[in-house]
Amino acid sequence: FKRSHEALQVRENILLSRVDEIEKEYNSKTQEMNKLVEALNKEMKQCEENLSDNKLTDVTEIVRTAIDEKIRELIADTDTSIEFEWDNLFETGIEQLGSIKLNGETMISPTIIFPPHVKPVVPDYKTKQLPTAYCCKKSSEQKSPGELNYACGIAIHYKTGNIYVTDTDNHRVQVFSCNGGYLFKFSEKMNEPVGICISHNKVFVTQLSGHCINMYELEGKLIKSVGSEGNRRAQFNYPLGLDVSDRNNNIYVCDCYNHRIQILTEELKYHSMLGIDLLKYPRDVKVTRDRVLVLDGSDPCMFVFNSDHVLTNRLITIGDDKQTNNPLCFDIDREYNIIMSDYYNHCVYVFNQEGEQIHKFGKEGQGIGEFYRPFGIA
Repeated sequence: FKRSHEALQVRENILLSRVDEIEKEYNSKTQEMNKLVEALNKEMKQCEENLSDNKLTDVTEIVRTAIDEKIRELIADTDTSIEFEWDNLFETGIEQLGSIKLNGETMISPTIIFPPHVKPVVPDYKTKQLPTAYCCKKSSEQKSPGELNYACGIAIHYKTGNIYVTDTDNHRVQVFSCNGGYLFKFSEKMNEPVGICISHNKVFVTQLSGHCINMYELEGKLIKSVGSEGNRRAQFNYPLGLDVSDRNNNIYVCDCYNHRIQILTEELKYHSMLGIDLLKYPRDVKVTRDRVLVLDGSDPCMFVFNSDHVLTNRLITIGDDKQTNNPLCFDIDREYNIIMSDYYNHCVYVFNQEGEQIHKFGKEGQGIGEFYRPFGIA
């Protein structure tokens, strides 16, 4: 009994010593945390002073989000260092608060700040200039940030350049900076999100299995949700693509298995319908100032309506090689060309306003400029 008692005392002393070590380590990490926050605040202040003539958007929130996302990793590392890098992105002088690094590992790349007089530079498909390939892994069972599982829709916020992606099988939307750095995610009331668009600082998302349309703030807070499964007004049967009109802010939704386009007001109230007895399986829709274009998956073909919703044209967008295979989404560039993803041909077609092919790029693969079943496009 005496020997056991002595052994317990020794063990108690060891544990008390370990508690002291842990407390000292905790205090040290707390000091490092405070230094990190102070350094970030100082850098943001300097950024605002240096770029006082520019439109600074969401920088503070992005950095705070970075701290929240990395807080646990920071605490788990006793030798934390911080590093800031500034990068000139384009010859026009657009600058970015560069990568924030912890121990040499990139923590976050905040959003690009566009000066009011400068337009963003985009890849030119006509000269076959290839964009950067953003490396997002297929999601694991843990659904880690930045990992995707069947990403279907994509939209870009025109002010910040942030990229919103519907991570369909993970039932969430993930947001990345324009250079591919993960920013944040949101998932309130998500059930297989597919289509996504952004208008007037609001994010609209179709829920495939939820048979509804959700409206969120840019930061991911749910504002409103409308719809249920059915074929009545403001009911949906597997909604897919959607778009917002710049003329009146109405929302056009592809109500795929109800074979129609439903039009909602900006408050998500029912307004009208389009394409009754004409559309078979509408997949995507885009609205310009004078036209409404609907990609129908039956042929496939593109129905063109004027601003009064009168059918004016029907484009057979099958490509010069006559092998268009299951196009799912499309977008329109500044010259009103139609840029369309082809799911099974692993490529992207570009058509003019008359439906004539002017370009095609991509092939099956995982390299830059290669695709595997491309879906959303923006």
